[in-house]
Amino acid sequence: MKNEFMWNMGDSLDSMRLIVEGAVVLFEEDACPITRLAQDNDELVAGTAFNTIGEALYCLRSLVRDLQKAHTEEVSRQLMESDK
Repeated sequence: MKNEFMWNMGDSLDSMRLIVEGAVVLFEEDACPITRLAQDNDELVAGTAFNTIGEALYCLRSLVRDLQKAHTEEVSRQLMESDK
């Protein structure tokens, strides 16, 4: 049961990472020019909204990376422990 959970968690984290990385790329390629356009036209609310969305995506990406790292370390630890 524990091994199945760890396996499923790893798969879920991989999927989350792909989704958030794709969202960051779309944001950087599509939304960043819109953000600058909004700011250049004194649309401060729109510019701030895009900045907030970007910051949320970057934070989410960082959290998912940290979770993946922790998961990998735990799986490695469990494997070394089971080899003893």
